[in-house]
Amino acid sequence: MAIENKKQIFLIVFAVIAGIAATLLTSSYVTKTIGQKTQELSETYAQQQKQMAAEMQQRSDQQVAALREEINRVRQEQESALQQAQQAALQRAKPRATAFLTAKTPGGKRAVTVMIDSLNAVGGLLNAGDFVDVIAHLNVPLEVDPEKKKTITAVVFQDLQVLAINTNLDEPGNYNEQQAAPSLKITFAVDPQEAGLLAFANKNGRLELTLRSPNDNTKQMVKTSTWKTLADYVLQNQGSAFAVPEEEGQPAKKEGNKPYIQIFRGGKEL
Repeated sequence: MAIENKKQIFLIVFAVIAGIAATLLTSSYVTKTIGQKTQELSETYAQQQKQMAAEMQQRSDQQVAALREEINRVRQEQESALQQAQQAALQRAKPRATAFLTAKTPGGKRAVTVMIDSLNAVGGLLNAGDFVDVIAHLNVPLEVDPEKKKTITAVVFQDLQVLAINTNLDEPGNYNEQQAAPSLKITFAVDPQEAGLLAFANKNGRLELTLRSPNDNTKQMVKTSTWKTLADYVLQNQGSAFAVPEEEGQPAKKEGNKPYIQIFRGGKEL
């Protein structure tokens, strides 16, 4: 009876141990299987991710290439349209500018353009529509020797209307550009006689402009500017006298003809 009990106990213990062993083996198998499946899934997922990334990169490259082609096409179309618009604007502007200058030219007048240094054109501070006087610094041949020349300065025109400065027919003038330019193309309204004289003076000397008040259209008799006229003006208006050189081409004054006593009245020599 005792032996039977021992056998039963042994069988129970063996069964428990076998069950535990089976459980451990099953757990190990399951863990190993899960690890293998997890590794396989991880590798599969990684491959899928790489494949998806490659496909997305390929699609992105294709989209970027297509976008670049579209940008280049649009840019070419814009450049072509801009060129066509500029050409059309130039074609429209040429006849309109000519017509506008014609409309601005007063009746009986002619539009004449001369080149004048910016500094001599009132420093470039001119507007279309201003009125100016024209000073000419002329190179005049000497009578005694035509090969030699002397420069005389005189106001040759008064109250001339400025029609345009360069290509600007409107007001106000482009002062910054005009002052930066070394010279300006000034277009005047003149009568036919003045047109020829203005061209002659421009060819044989240098022109300078003085700006007039818009409320002043009077004309005055102005002497040619020489050392003598300058000295007379300073003497009369400032009370100061200074010696002036003899003008070239003029015979020297004889000392014997000059009186020993000089008499002045009102600032002038009698």
